[in-house]
Parts: sequence; C-alpha cells; structure tokens
Amino acid sequence: MPEPGPEMVRSRDPEQRISGTLNETQQRRLIITCQYIDKLLIDIEHVLHSTASKSPFPRYVIDITPAQARVIEDHIRRLRSQLLRALEWQHMKPEPAQIPATRSIKVDLTFIDIAIEELKPSYMRGCGAVLEDAVDDLNGVVHELRSLAGSMERYLRQELGTNLESRLKKLEETGYDVALLRLIEQLVTRHGFVEFRPRIDLLASRLEDNNLEVALFGRVSSGKSSLLNALLSMDVLPVGINPITAVPTKLLYGPTLCATVAYGGGREETVTVEELGKLVTEQGNPGNLRNVARAVVEVPSPRLRQGIVLVDTPGLGSLARRGAAETLAYLPSCDLALLLIDAGTALNEEDIGTLRLLYEGGIPAIVLLSKADLLAEDDLHRVMGYIQEQLQSELGLSMSVHPVSSLSAYTVLLDQFFERELLPRFDQARKLRNASAARKIGASRDSLIAALETTLDQTKRRGQNLSVDAHDLEEQLRLITGEVGEQRTVLSNFVYRLGETPEIILNNTAESALAWMRANSNAHVTSFQLSEWLDDAVRESLANCIESVRDVSNRAIFTLQTVAQQMERTDFPVQDEVESLLRDMPRFELASLPEEISMSHWMFLGRSIVCSKIRKSLEQSIGLLLKQELHLYGHALSQWSNQLVGKIVFLVSSYADAYRVQLHRIDGTSEDTIDAPQLEHDLALLRDWNANESHEACATIQREA
Repeated sequence: MPEPGPEMVRSRDPEQRISGTLNETQQRRLIITCQYIDKLLIDIEHVLHSTASKSPFPRYVIDITPAQARVIEDHIRRLRSQLLRALEWQHMKPEPAQIPATRSIKVDLTFIDIAIEELKPSYMRGCGAVLEDAVDDLNGVVHELRSLAGSMERYLRQELGTNLESRLKKLEETGYDVALLRLIEQLVTRHGFVEFRPRIDLLASRLEDNNLEVALFGRVSSGKSSLLNALLSMDVLPVGINPITAVPTKLLYGPTLCATVAYGGGREETVTVEELGKLVTEQGNPGNLRNVARAVVEVPSPRLRQGIVLVDTPGLGSLARRGAAETLAYLPSCDLALLLIDAGTALNEEDIGTLRLLYEGGIPAIVLLSKADLLAEDDLHRVMGYIQEQLQSELGLSMSVHPVSSLSAYTVLLDQFFERELLPRFDQARKLRNASAARKIGASRDSLIAALETTLDQTKRRGQNLSVDAHDLEEQLRLITGEVGEQRTVLSNFVYRLGETPEIILNNTAESALAWMRANSNAHVTSFQLSEWLDDAVRESLANCIESVRDVSNRAIFTLQTVAQQMERTDFPVQDEVESLLRDMPRFELASLPEEISMSHWMFLGRSIVCSKIRKSLEQSIGLLLKQELHLYGHALSQWSNQLVGKIVFLVSSYADAYRVQLHRIDGTSEDTIDAPQLEHDLALLRDWNANESHEACATIQREA
C-alpha cells in the first residue's frame, strides 16, 4: 500500500499525517464557508419571521403560509446539522461567540444617532431650502428620536451594569420606603412601558443623592479650616495665616482619606492631603497659578457618613480679592451656610453683606462665633448679644449666635453645636426630600394606573370621544423637545466664540478700570483689581447665555405642566429642578496676575484715548495668556455644558416621552400588546396598593418574571 501523500496527512503529529485530513488553510476555508452559509440561513429566518415585526417599514411581501414556513425551518435545521457534521469530520467545533450583544447594539445605535443628526435643518438644506415654519418642528422630530435612542443607549450603558431593580432594593434596605417604586418598576418592565423608566431612574438618583451641602463662610483667619479639622477630629485642611485661594474645597465621606483636584482645563488628579495644601493655599499656590478649579476630599469621619458635605470656601476680604469673588460665586451651590465671626474682631460690613446675600438667595444660615476660647464667659455673652442686636438692626433678622472653638479643651462647644443645630437640620432636610420623592412616586403610580387603563381600553376607544386635542399637545411637546435639545448647539457656539474673542474681555476690563479711576479720582489700579475685573468680564459674558438656557428650560417645564394639566396627570416637573442642575459651573481664573496700571500722565486726555491705553497695557501684560486660558476654560465649560444640557434634556424627555406615549394610547395609534387579564390584575394591585403587602407583591412579580 503506498504511503499517503502530503494532501492526505492529518496535523495530529508534526511529522506524521493521517489520511482524510485537510491542511490548515483548507480547514480555515471550511469553517469560514460554514459560517457564511449559517449567516445566509439567519437571513432566511429573518425573512420568515418578518411578519412578526412591528416595523412600519416592511421590506418583504410574505407569500409563504405558516405551514410552508415551518417546512423551510425544518430544512434549515437539517442544513445546520450537516454543517456541524462537516466540522466534526475534521475534529473541529464552531468557535464560541466573541462579540457581546450589547456592543453590537451600541454600534447600531451610534449609526442611528448619525442618521438622526443628518435630519437636522442644517443638513436638510443640502436637499433644498427648509421653510422657516418647518425648522422648529424638524428640530423637534430630531430630538424626539434622539431622546428615545438615547434612552435605549442609557439603558444598555447604565441599567444593565447597575440594575435599576437592585438599586431600589438597596435603597429599601437602607431604610427608604421605596416599595411602591419597586412595584412600579416591575410592572413597567412586565408591560414594556419603557417611557416610565427614565422617571424611575431620576427618582432613584434623587434618593441616592441625599447629601446636605454645608458651606463655611468667613473672613481670612476666622478659623474655618481649623474648625473643620476639629469637627472631623483629624487634620485634613491646611491651617495658617495665609489666605486660602479661590478654591472651594468639599469634604465628604469616604472609606479612606484621599483628595481629588480638578484644574481649569478639565484635567483631574488624585493627590495626597499633604499635596493638597500646596494647591489650595496662597503660600503653596500664590494667585492660584496652578489654575485649580475645585478640590474634593474624602474623609472617613462618622460625622459625614450620613450624607453631610462640608465646604471650606475662600476667605472674604483677603488680599487675594479673587478669593472673595469665588466665595460669593459659590452661594447658589450650598443648602446651608455657616458664617464664622472671629471672637477677637467686631462684626463688620463684609459679614453683614454675606448674610444679606445668603438671605436674598434663600439659603438658611447659622452664625458661629469662632475662637470662643479667647473670651471670658461674661465677655462671650456680651459679644454674642451685640452681634444679635447688629443683625436685627442691619438685616431685620433674629438669629442666634453659637460659640465654637477648635481647641481640644473646648470640643464640647463644637459637639453641642453639631448635635443640637446641624444634625436636626440635616434630618429635616432629608425628611423634606423624602416627602418630595414620595409625592413624585405617588404621581408616577397615578400615571401608570392611567396608562394601564388606557391600554386596556384602547381597543374600545380607537380615537373616539377624545377629551384632549392629542395632535396639538404632541405638537407642543415636539417644539419644547427641539428647543431644549438645541441648547447644546447654542452653548457650544458660545464657548467657541468665548475662546476666539479675548479682545472683548480686555475691552470690558479696560472699561471697568476707567470707570473706577474716574469715580475714585485715582489714576492707579492694582493687579488684584484688574484680575477681579477680568473675572467679572468673563462671568458677565456667560450670564446672558446661561440665562437663555434657564429661560428655555423653564419654558419647557411650564409647557410640560400645562400639558399634564390638560391630560389630567399629576406627574410633572417643577422649576426648582432646573436650578439644581445649574450647580457647579466651572469658574474662570487667570493663572497669573496682570501688571498694575498707572495713567497719571494720561488722565487729562479724552475718555477713548485713556481706555485705549489701558487696553493696550492689558494686551501687552496678559493678552497671550488670556487667550490660552480662555481656551482651557472653554474646554472645561464645554464639558460642563454638555453634561448640563444632557441632564435638562433627560429631565424634559422623561416627562414628554411618557405624555406622548399616553397620547398615542388615547388616540388609538399605540402598538401596545394587550394581555387583558394581566392588566386587570396589575391595575387592581396598584389601585389597592398597601405598603404592608408590597413586599409580597414584588416577590410574586419577580417569580413570575
């Protein structure tokens, strides 16, 4: 018998080959061909099952009966069985799947997003002029589609990794009464009412974020940092006579002591507590040359475990005047303010001005008399009484004053303040937030009941006797969805213009300097004054844009409230929800100070000449640096604005999508499948909901799922 040729050799042994075995290239050809055949079989299955699709754009005319389809499926099974046998002949197996389904879906969603983007008027104009009265509607269509695709993408990115049901269960285990919300989530999942999921996610996030931000305000050397260290029973913040830079530093609970610093350009880094001192103090970072935007410190202190976040703000009235500006700019971000007044100094206009700003901003405040150890008991009571009289006289406020000290011998004062004043306020704030969440959960229950009732009844209605003009309401929702969605483009264009037009900032700064010179008969301005005016000019340029976003958002909230009222729904957003999203806007600060300016030889000339001279001096001093810093700030601002608009869009869409789907159910155009007995059972469950029975109901639904 002749020896086998090379083409008959099997690869079991490098030196020996067995008959009937293909070489490596041939085996690869075999498995690739089998894979290709199976892909074509999948396409055939897709054609056979296309009748079950809900697509409004069918591709095939089905000319195959169900019986014929079953025969074809039998043939497909036979073919696949034979493909496996062909591989077994070569001792091969199909390779396991390597592409996660979620990755494939995300890729498809990316292409969907691109396709939606190309429906915008700016792209549509390539096909001809878009009529003016169609622009807003077209933007609305784009952002409606984008909202729904985005909701699906968020579900894949977030909920599959951080299961919403498990989040609610965890909240329940930590003491929150979210049994009703869990029941709503499970029924929404059962019946495919995905339009409710964003609202449930918002409520869960609100309950998870139960922090109370308490900011400490006070003049330099009033003892803020020392007091915070004493309150936490550990040295976290740097202490000294040098003023803190314009960097609010947040202290929140964490398992280990660590700090994170964010810079104006958007970069973040983790630093040690020792390194933090070099970044947030005037001594370690003079004039904030490192352009630190904010700092966050995680502290393993029991006093922060419940959700209290303490904020050390820059000192008021310091030589680093930008510190005072940053302190006042922080006012909208805190829930409670503590104003420290040094027991060794008198109450002054800066203290009273800060309390006035807090009062006007609707922020509750507590006055603390720091360094109380410096005074004898009689003097202490006299000073406290004097401060109370001044506050009543200047502001008309009746406020108690609490003596505190950071010295270990006087910790009882700090303990009493924490236990008697801070904790009760935190508990009260938590109760108010929980009550607000409970109202929203109840409104979601009512809305789900209405949705289930409408779905159950839609076969009878089919658009008959509608109580509302569904077309008009849907048009209103489309317009606000488009307007809110376009704010991302509005902010993006503004950020670009801000980075490209530093001359406007210089012009406004020069105008401010000249106005101050003429008002004060002074021909000299300091570097700190110029720096403050530069910061003001940037903030003023931002003010109109941010106000525009606020107006658009509030108008959208009002429209949602109006639509909800006409639909007799009790679930709608409130204006305060927009304000809470405007927190933590990055603040501009130049990395170095401009040179001081003296116009003593020019002041007798005309206004335009003097202003031009000031402008030229600023250009020479910090012109190039300003342009660079504006670009860095623009990057940080762009990141923030994208997140801001994303949150506003999510807020508006979470309500608009739910309203829109119910309108479709009302006018009979909904494609919801109806399991009448199950719907009736779940309706009864929601109508008769009882907290004592909720756990059993949730468990039953989980078993059925």
